[in-house]
Amino acid sequence: SGPGMGERSAARREDTARRLARFAALRGAGAAARPGELWDVVVLTAADAAQAGAFREQLAEKLRREQLPRAVRYLVCADPPGPRIGNGGSTLHALRCLEEQYGDQWTSFTVLLIHSGGNSQRLPSASALGKIFTALPLGEPVSCTRSCKAPIIQSILEPGCVIGPGSVIEYSRIGPEVSVGKGSIVSGSYINFSVNLPSGCFLSSVSVKMTDRVEYVTMVFGVGDNLKKGVKLMSDIHFLQFFGVSLPECLDLWSLEASDQLFSSEDTHLGLWTARIFPVCSTLSESVRMSLNMLNSVQHKSAFKLSGFQLLSVEEMLTYKDVEDMLKFRKQIYGEICLQKEKSDYRMNGT
Repeated sequence: SGPGMGERSAARREDTARRLARFAALRGAGAAARPGELWDVVVLTAADAAQAGAFREQLAEKLRREQLPRAVRYLVCADPPGPRIGNGGSTLHALRCLEEQYGDQWTSFTVLLIHSGGNSQRLPSASALGKIFTALPLGEPVSCTRSCKAPIIQSILEPGCVIGPGSVIEYSRIGPEVSVGKGSIVSGSYINFSVNLPSGCFLSSVSVKMTDRVEYVTMVFGVGDNLKKGVKLMSDIHFLQFFGVSLPECLDLWSLEASDQLFSSEDTHLGLWTARIFPVCSTLSESVRMSLNMLNSVQHKSAFKLSGFQLLSVEEMLTYKDVEDMLKFRKQIYGEICLQKEKSDYRMNGT
């Protein structure tokens, strides 16, 4: 009989580890690749010019940190404005971009084309800076708690905080009096106050710029909430569930009225993605606090008035996102982690 499922799984892990090790050896300025081992050009498609700018900035940062092979050219192509053109139209547009950038020379290139535009309603935390740049719990700076049952990706956790098994913390700063339940996701957030995040909670913060100043909005959902679901009639919004509670019941607790103004979409898609329910705040930590107060009111059926705040939908948060500020926050965390690692290495080496 052939190998069992466990053996095949172990073999795949070993093969993946070998490939990752080989890729790691190809990264950075001093790395050398054999002819034909890498692509000549890697092309990323973006939904619009704003997303393309975010991609270019992140590529530049990864190249600066020597996290990508320098022997490869990287090209970002934004889809033309107007109606969506799909993967087929985006492919044709990318070919045109290649010709504009490299002339006839590109026809001799080995090209990797990655369709990476658009937003993810399944994992909206990946939408702000691009799904293609979603972090994976591999390499540095990654740490784990409780025997790696909770991946902590490029985040700072103060002593005393508790992270439940199966939860993922990425690009965040977690204070000492924070407890995160099982199977939750925290992304791009700063929590510097005492709070217990329930199990199955999705929390993601976004920097926004609607005028000349940066502000902050934090979305919060249950990991089982369906952000893709929508209804056409206002009378049907009771089919929408926020953390297991019907949206009209949540609106009552938040002192919000169910009306056309509640939703940001220009069409008739009424859903959690387009519901204007998240308050705009002046600081990152305050935006987290306000959204967790919203969630707490739903869980405990207690009133929490939102009617006095400017409110955005997830759709609008991504429209007004400030990429520069979000990347600045990530860079600060990355710098602190690297500094902590240097100090730790210094103490271990005793030099």
